[in-house]
Amino acid sequence: MSEIELHRKLLGDHARNDAFHAALQRVIRPGQTTVVDIGAGTGFLSFLARRLGAKQCTLIEYTDTLDLAEELARQNRIGDLRFIKAHSAELAKPPKADVVISETLGNYALEENLLETLVDARRYLNKNGVIIPGRLRQYVAPVTSPRLQDEIDVWPRVGYDIDLSAARAVSLNNMYVRAIQPGDLLGEDLARLWDDLDFSPAAEAPQSRRSHKAQWPARELGGTVYGYALWWDCELLPGITISTSPWAPPTHWEQIYLPLLTPLPLRADDTLELMLTSDTRPQVGVRVSWRTRLLRTGKAIAEQSQDIARGRL
Repeated sequence: MSEIELHRKLLGDHARNDAFHAALQRVIRPGQTTVVDIGAGTGFLSFLARRLGAKQCTLIEYTDTLDLAEELARQNRIGDLRFIKAHSAELAKPPKADVVISETLGNYALEENLLETLVDARRYLNKNGVIIPGRLRQYVAPVTSPRLQDEIDVWPRVGYDIDLSAARAVSLNNMYVRAIQPGDLLGEDLARLWDDLDFSPAAEAPQSRRSHKAQWPARELGGTVYGYALWWDCELLPGITISTSPWAPPTHWEQIYLPLLTPLPLRADDTLELMLTSDTRPQVGVRVSWRTRLLRTGKAIAEQSQDIARGRL
């Protein structure tokens, strides 16, 4: 996807734009507040901040999109902007501001280094400064409809007497961006909070490697589980949230589907257990792994282990 296509999708998302505008409006004191915009892209959030009365905005962006941001600023006659072409983590002496804002969310929320960016953003804050977004909650739920699995797992149906099992193994060790519908799941009450990241300056800095175990009684799930749906709620400020939940109004972001290697039929006395791990350390990149166990009378009778590191060619 080209850079401009990415920004076209971002700026065409009115729910996103309205939420960030509302958050900036709450924290900006006209003529006083300074802002640092990390991963500024086209400069849109800084333009909003200046229109709301921010005293000065610093835009930090390491791609050539920053040149476009400068052109747009001239076209719109928006001044008191400072442009820095660099990665925010590379600045040894970061400019200080009252508000640091960064919209580096992905379909999988952490795929664009949101966590690491916002932890490092603390270096940019004045005393009593504010980071936007302030909190991220990630959810997981079993997928009980075969629709997504059938769409992805084409390998056994190719035919012509060719064994494609090696390709299938690679394919099913991946996570997929998909529009997951409420009908693919049994209900919002089966969602489990598997990650809760607090980016506020007073909170302990969250670590890049994160794991959580979730369980579901089979009596709540019914017949067969095919994979898992992931989504997130991002709290910009208390009361201002963007969500990619299948039950929320749609945004330009979609959900994540984690397939199983083999669908799991369940008995009423079974328990489905998922261990989900996310590792976004800079030396790793983005690595998500998921281990599924089917428990019966407390003992594991089936296990599947998947890792996107095994899904790369």
